[in-house]
Amino acid sequence: MTALKIVDDYKIYMGDSHQLTFEQQGKKTEVKVKQCFPWSQPNEFLSLRDEKGNEVFLIEDLKELDVLTRLTVEEYLKTAEFVMKIEKVLHIEEDVELREYTVLTGQGKRIFHTKLEDWPEFLPDGSILIEDLAGDIFKIDDVSLLDPISQKNLSPYVH
Repeated sequence: MTALKIVDDYKIYMGDSHQLTFEQQGKKTEVKVKQCFPWSQPNEFLSLRDEKGNEVFLIEDLKELDVLTRLTVEEYLKTAEFVMKIEKVLHIEEDVELREYTVLTGQGKRIFHTKLEDWPEFLPDGSILIEDLAGDIFKIDDVSLLDPISQKNLSPYVH
């Protein structure tokens, strides 16, 4: 394993288990990347989080990283399918405290859950983001381009 980024005493690299790894003072932590606001700047404010969802490091801008580390993080983001684009909304069902979405994405059929009080987020460009309980992000680029059934299924949740 070769260290690719050193910031003070931090390293960010692809570990032996092919998982993005953050290392500080000899302590290695496998991490996932979560994009923070603003969504319109996908290369800024990337939070590296451990298996419990705790932030261990914040990348303010990928451009500030050395070339090899930046490429490693970018490749990780591509393979992690950072944002899944919703192509069809097959079904949305509300239960006691959860909303269950059944959707079709470019990666296939997905079923995910949100809290009832968590609503889709509208972005300035007209797209919609939905974050599930696991922290995965689903995006609808343009509701008007969805098929009529998807629009009908989604309509109670987007105003």
